[in-house]
Amino acid sequence: MLAAVLARQAGDAAVRAPDMQQLIWICAVGISVLVLVASLVQAGLVLPRLRRILRGMEEVRGGGYPRLLAEGQDELAETVRGFNETVDTLRSRDEKLRAWAGHRENELVKLTHELDQERERLDTVLSAIGDGVIVLDSDNKVLMANRRVSEIFGVPVEQLQGCDLVTLIEQVRHRLLRPDLVEKKVNELKQAPNLVDEVTLELDDPGHQAIRLYSVPVRGTDGNIIGRIATSLDLGREREIERMKTEFLSTISHELRTPLTSIKGSLGLVLGGAAGTFSADARELLDIARSNTDRLVRIINQILDMMLLERGQALIRPVPMPLDACVERALRAVAAPAQAGGVSLRLQIPADLPHVLGDSRRLEQVLVCLLSNAIKYSARGQEVVVAARAEGESAHVSVQDSGCGMSPEFLERLFSKFEHAETSLTRPDQGMGLGLAISRHIVQAHGGRIWAESREGAGSTFHFTLPLSISPTLAPEPLRSAILEASSAPRLVLVIDNDEDVTRILSYIFETQGHQVICAHSGNEALELARRHRPDLITLDLNLPDLDGFEVLRLLRAADESRHIPVICISVRPDVRLALALGADFCMEKPLDIDRLRELSGRALATVR
Repeated sequence: MLAAVLARQAGDAAVRAPDMQQLIWICAVGISVLVLVASLVQAGLVLPRLRRILRGMEEVRGGGYPRLLAEGQDELAETVRGFNETVDTLRSRDEKLRAWAGHRENELVKLTHELDQERERLDTVLSAIGDGVIVLDSDNKVLMANRRVSEIFGVPVEQLQGCDLVTLIEQVRHRLLRPDLVEKKVNELKQAPNLVDEVTLELDDPGHQAIRLYSVPVRGTDGNIIGRIATSLDLGREREIERMKTEFLSTISHELRTPLTSIKGSLGLVLGGAAGTFSADARELLDIARSNTDRLVRIINQILDMMLLERGQALIRPVPMPLDACVERALRAVAAPAQAGGVSLRLQIPADLPHVLGDSRRLEQVLVCLLSNAIKYSARGQEVVVAARAEGESAHVSVQDSGCGMSPEFLERLFSKFEHAETSLTRPDQGMGLGLAISRHIVQAHGGRIWAESREGAGSTFHFTLPLSISPTLAPEPLRSAILEASSAPRLVLVIDNDEDVTRILSYIFETQGHQVICAHSGNEALELARRHRPDLITLDLNLPDLDGFEVLRLLRAADESRHIPVICISVRPDVRLALALGADFCMEKPLDIDRLRELSGRALATVR
C-alpha cells in the first residue's frame, strides 16, 4: 500500500519535493514501530521457553533428569524435544552404570574381605615360623616380615613395613663382627636382582649369635623379577644341633665298636684255629658271622668318617709316598670279590711315576671304594683298569669299567651322600651310599679333585688327581725279617683297657705269639704296673674310667722307667695327632684288625733292645 501511495505521489507532478520527503520519514517510522512491536511480542513468547531450557540444563548438571514441555512445531519446540531425549538417554545410562557399580562394589567388598582373611592367615603362619621370613619389593623395601625379623633387627613389627633393607642392616651394624662383608653382600644383591645368595650376620654378642639370611628372587607371571624373599636361620641353634648329633654319634660309635672289637677278635681267633678244629659247616657259619661283622664295622666307620670329614676334623697326614704300592694294596683288598664276580683287574702305572703327597691309608680307602663299585657293576668276563700318569704337578689316577654306565641326571648327584645308582636299589650288596661322598672329601683334603665320566650302557671312568711330591721319601720301615724275629721272641706286654672282654681278646692274641701279658682296667692301675714291671710293649685304651688315656700317655712318657716303652693307642675314635704328639708309636681303631695289630706290635717290639 505504501509503495502504491509513493508511486502515485511520484507520478503526481503537482506534489512538492518537501512533501515527498516528509512522507518517506513517516513511513520509515511506522515500519520501525511495527518491527519493534513484533519483536516485543515474539520475545514475550520465546524467552520463557529459553529460560526453561537453561534451567533444565542446570538441573542436568546438578545430577537431575528434568523433562520440558514442548509446545508448537517451531524450531525451539524441536530443540526442547531433543533435550528431553538426551535427558532420557542420560538417565538410562546412569541407571545402568549405578547397577554395574553396585555389583562391582559388592565384589570389591568380598575380595577385600577375602584378602584380609588371607593376610591374617599368612601373618599367623609367618608368626608361627621360628625362623625369620622377610618379603621385599623390587626396590628392596619390606612388604611383609614376621616377628623373628623384628627381633633380629631390633625394629618393631609395625615399623618394618616399607623399611629399606640397607636401613635394617644399619640397625645391627654396630653388633656385626664383619660389617664390611655384610654390606658388600647386600650391595651385590642390589646390583644383581636375579642373584641367589646368602648373607651371614655374625653378631659380636656374648653368645656369638650368628644369623644366616638366604635370599632368592621372586618372579611374576611374565618372568620379570618383582621382589625378593629372604629367610633367616639361627646358626647358633644349628650349631647346637650339630653338637648334639656329634655327641650322639660318638656315644653310639663307642657303644657299638667296643663290643664289635670282642666279636671280631673272637671270630678271628676261632677261625685262626685258636679253639681247635671244627666242621666245614661250622666254618661257613663263622665266615658268615665275620663277614657281616666286617660289614657292620664298615657302615659305622663310613658314618663317622663322613661326619669328621664334613667338619674338617678327620686326620689326614699327606707324606711323600709311592702310588703304585697303595694301588697294589687296594687291588689285593678287592681281589676276592673280583674273582667271585669273574671280573679281571689290570694295572697301568709307569715305573717312573713320581711319588705323590698323600695319606696312604686314606688313598687306599678311595681306591677300594672306586674299585669295589667298578667290580659291582661289571658283568662276568669284563675288565677293570686302574691307570695313573703324571700331568704337570699332579698325578692323574683313573678307574675304568665296562659296566652299565650312568644317566646324566644321576651323574650330577653322584658324589652326594646316600646316593645309589638306579640299578642298585634291589642289589643284596647295596651299601650306605656314602663311599663316593667320603672319597670326594678325602681327595679334596689332599688338594685334588675327583669326577666321573659315563654313558648309559658304555661303562664309567672315575678320575681323581693328587699333588706330586717334591720332598724326599720317608725312611724305609724296619725289615720284615726283623719284625718277625722281634714278634716271635717272648716279651712282656701290658694291656690297658676298661672292657674286660677286649682285654681277654688282646691277651689271647699276644699269648698265642708266646708273649706274657699283664692287664690293667684303669689309668692309675696301668701306671703302677708299668712302673713295677717295665713291660716291653703297652697297648693303651684312650677311654678309661679314672684318668683320661692321653693323661696316662703323658705320665708314661714323663716317667723314666716307661719313657722309652713302645705304646700302641687303641680306641674307638683316637685323636691320632694328639696321641702321636704325646709320644704314642702307633694308633689303631676299634674294632681291631688282628693281622694289623700283630704287624704293628712286631714293628714296635723290633725297636726294643
